[in-house]
Amino acid sequence: MSDSKTPVFQCPEHQQAFAKSYAHANSACELITEYGTPPLPNTFALMYAYAAQSDESVVIAVNEMLERGSFSQYEIDQVYNMHLGGSDDAEKREGIGREVEQQLSSVLDLVGTGVENSDQFELALKQIQQAVSNSDSTAPVSAAITRLLSENQRMSEQSHHLIEGLQESKRQIERLQKELETVRNESLRDPLTKIYNRRAFDMRLSAEIDSASKQQSELCLAIADLDHFKRVNDTFGHRVGDEILKIFASVITSNIKGQDLVARYGGEEFAIILPATNLTAATQLIDRIRVQMSERRLVLKGTKTPIGDITASFGLARFSPGTSSADLIEQADKKLYLAKSNGRNRVESGLLDSHAA
Repeated sequence: MSDSKTPVFQCPEHQQAFAKSYAHANSACELITEYGTPPLPNTFALMYAYAAQSDESVVIAVNEMLERGSFSQYEIDQVYNMHLGGSDDAEKREGIGREVEQQLSSVLDLVGTGVENSDQFELALKQIQQAVSNSDSTAPVSAAITRLLSENQRMSEQSHHLIEGLQESKRQIERLQKELETVRNESLRDPLTKIYNRRAFDMRLSAEIDSASKQQSELCLAIADLDHFKRVNDTFGHRVGDEILKIFASVITSNIKGQDLVARYGGEEFAIILPATNLTAATQLIDRIRVQMSERRLVLKGTKTPIGDITASFGLARFSPGTSSADLIEQADKKLYLAKSNGRNRVESGLLDSHAA
């Protein structure tokens, strides 16, 4: 058999690449089996990317999940969409963009038709004027008036058609603008809790740091983590865990102001940006959230079986000039770690250590 007919997978230059691909695929399957996750396409793609070490952000995100020992399909889909996916939003935006182009094309066609009709009307008027000017009898005048009325009626109908077409295009473009805004908002929201997601958090924190730097204003950041959340998932299942995440998001949302932002930072972690808020006020607010969450008495639907106390730990950091987003997050993370180490169900801010009675 000649070299030109040799299957590509038998070519020496491709064998090493295929060997690596098979190794990555085997590693992905082993991870899926070890952690008992459904072997869905998103799961395999994420674990394959992790095994291949092809994207540092994927490696970091998966390592965080692996350290917890278990994770839900929802978490896998979240990480996949954030680092490997996102095609749905892009396709929606592309589709809306195509519709906008079509509507603009229709508008241009209507305007072009309007210009053409206007030119024809102007030409007709000149012809009528010329016919009347060159005649001494009344007959051409009568004919000219008849034609003038006819041309005027035609122009009126064309103008009416043009206005209707432009109004319809205006309505369609306004609809598309709303759809585009909806897609944009959805891309910044966590689908489970309906609060903002990590992407929105990163954008907002960067903007608030710029604002605080320029205006020399206060800014605090809190990172929260539900205590023993893995145990809740293992005991009651991920559906119950998802409901608890939604409850926690609701407790936080009900306590913050309009200028504040809460986002699902990842898994059972939440981030709270508090602009124009000093450390004392921020600590009091975060501790109120902690207390309200710890006082919730949650039970299973149907059986009314108590789930037990669900508490959260919080790390709170204050912005200082020259601090970057990464620095502020790291400071809040360290405070959160301290709260966990000191017994959980605490707020650690360096100003006030608060814990459950």
